[in-house]
Amino acid sequence: MDQIINPSNTPIIPSNEPIDTTNSSPIKKNRPILKFAVSFFSVILILITIVGTLGFFFIYIPGKQLMAQVMSAKAETQNLKQAISDKDLVKAKDSIKRLRQQTNTIEASYKKFAFAGALPVVKEYYKDGTRTIAIAKDALDTGDILITSIEPYTDFLGLKGSSVSSAKTTEDRITFLTNSIEGLVPHMDEVEKKMANIETSLNQIDPNRYPEEFKGFKLKSNILLAQETVADTHQLVKNGQPLLSKISWLLGKDKPRQYLMVFQNDNELRPSGGFWTAYSTLTVKDGKVTPGVASNIYDLDDKVNSKVPAPRIIKSYHINVPYLNLRDANLSPDFPTDAQIFADQYAKAMGRKEPFDAIIAIDTDLLVDMVRVLGKLDTRVGTFTANPDKRCDGCPSIIYDLEWISGRPRNYIEKNRKDFLNPLMSSLLANIMGSEKSKMAPIVETFFKDVNQKHILVYFPDQEMQKIGNLANITGQITQTDKNVDYVHLNDANFAAAKSNIFITQKIKHDITIKNGVAQHKITVTYNNPAPASNCNLEKGDLCLNAAKYRDMFRFYVPTGSKLIKMTGSEVEPVQYEELGKQVFEGFYGNRYPLYAQSSLKTTVEYTSGANIGSTYTLLLQKQPGTKPVDYELTVNGEKQTPFQWVADKTIKLSL
Repeated sequence: MDQIINPSNTPIIPSNEPIDTTNSSPIKKNRPILKFAVSFFSVILILITIVGTLGFFFIYIPGKQLMAQVMSAKAETQNLKQAISDKDLVKAKDSIKRLRQQTNTIEASYKKFAFAGALPVVKEYYKDGTRTIAIAKDALDTGDILITSIEPYTDFLGLKGSSVSSAKTTEDRITFLTNSIEGLVPHMDEVEKKMANIETSLNQIDPNRYPEEFKGFKLKSNILLAQETVADTHQLVKNGQPLLSKISWLLGKDKPRQYLMVFQNDNELRPSGGFWTAYSTLTVKDGKVTPGVASNIYDLDDKVNSKVPAPRIIKSYHINVPYLNLRDANLSPDFPTDAQIFADQYAKAMGRKEPFDAIIAIDTDLLVDMVRVLGKLDTRVGTFTANPDKRCDGCPSIIYDLEWISGRPRNYIEKNRKDFLNPLMSSLLANIMGSEKSKMAPIVETFFKDVNQKHILVYFPDQEMQKIGNLANITGQITQTDKNVDYVHLNDANFAAAKSNIFITQKIKHDITIKNGVAQHKITVTYNNPAPASNCNLEKGDLCLNAAKYRDMFRFYVPTGSKLIKMTGSEVEPVQYEELGKQVFEGFYGNRYPLYAQSSLKTTVEYTSGANIGSTYTLLLQKQPGTKPVDYELTVNGEKQTPFQWVADKTIKLSL
């Protein structure tokens, strides 16, 4: 029950990968400006294609010229896509300019069919075409605004194109970032207004008027995808603006900010993302990070010296743990709940009276990802890489090395065995800020990817800042949903099973049947541990990573009012209760029926959801922090959806 680290933090803007029509990704509330631009331009491609398809659908014969113009615009979208992929802002600007001209030409040709606007039935399709052209024009305007907002950062981000920044040193970059980033806020106001207009217009298009496929093009699903993506992007911009306006506050521009960093070892998965293994304090002033004290969780537990009786969950599933130790206190899937417990116990143990400005939890994924981008990381405790290591069945070498440093068997007492964290993080920050320009873009992309995937969580004791963090989806808070939105959160907790989560993977098969406004779910989770068990004989001196028997408490958080039908794969009777505004179905395996090394195990839950389902079905899948990608197969009313990997919060919207 201890060990390693890794980061993952906050975002404000969407991703750098083109929209995948096979995997409509949800609630992407955590990404940078560049990623937002890429996602938004991808929406433009969908919208322009829909423009042509709508026209093709009902005016094919008289509209051959129009279609030729649309196909030309469609070809230009590929140039835009390539420019974005190459991170070339100059080419992207030129491509948007050409697309604007082509869209104007399409609009002129389309108006020749204005007579269709007076015809029964057909008039609705004509109006949709008019709306879509207007949407495409607004989208291109937004693209111009985004590029204008990005241009001052081309040097900092390592992008192609002109730059107004001459930042070369770490000091230059910090100063430039601190002094300039608030200049993004006015641009985001413009973008938000455009997005609101686009979302309103797009929602006036009824996807049910269209067939699923026409002339080889997926029509209905692409309209739904465009509506979903625009809604998510609008939410992202709207909810991210308050956090963006606080960047100077976060970087300590007005006064030094004090942060408490908690390291969660996701190789020993716990409800908030991983076993609390160590902590450190940081001071940030004008963007400069100064490490403070650092120690491991056991030393802090010794100072707390808790005699609080263990709660039901610890008594039921942990092994020989009579008291509630701080290292086991993150029992809630809601990180703000856990973070407040850590802050209170830290203040008690250390005699600290002033609250920290924020508590930041990081796990190993960010560390691994950053080292992968940097190539290697030199520190006073060793050189680390992310290369596959056969000693841990191909896990990143840095994982094994850090586990060895912090957890190798010793025949002597070593109190500070985890105090490598401060020099490690100091070296990481120095390497990141001192990197050559070519590495800045992948570093920024990696950081926000890990924020989006909840490998970084932030809790603010200040209520106003916490509300801002919740809006930006960086706090790990269990999301409260409307009654007409369905919801699923799967939460696992490794109790006394070494670092087996290095090796364990999950696969989910989820079947939903909706009838008379009620959704019935059957969720089957397959846990697979393909690696051999470690030799955990400490006298032999081996590193104990993979337990021979894995013990897991699993909980499904679903809408209140949900009714359990059946649970299988649990060796205890299902425990049912309400918590965090959700209905919880809790089970456990590991004593009589554990997951053995080099084997697999299945658990299944069947229930009726308490959500009220209308003509459109919306499902929020909220990811547990610290988890690996989960292969997900979803079937709704017998229709298989495109499989996806569950890596972040995901909203699925389907027309019934």
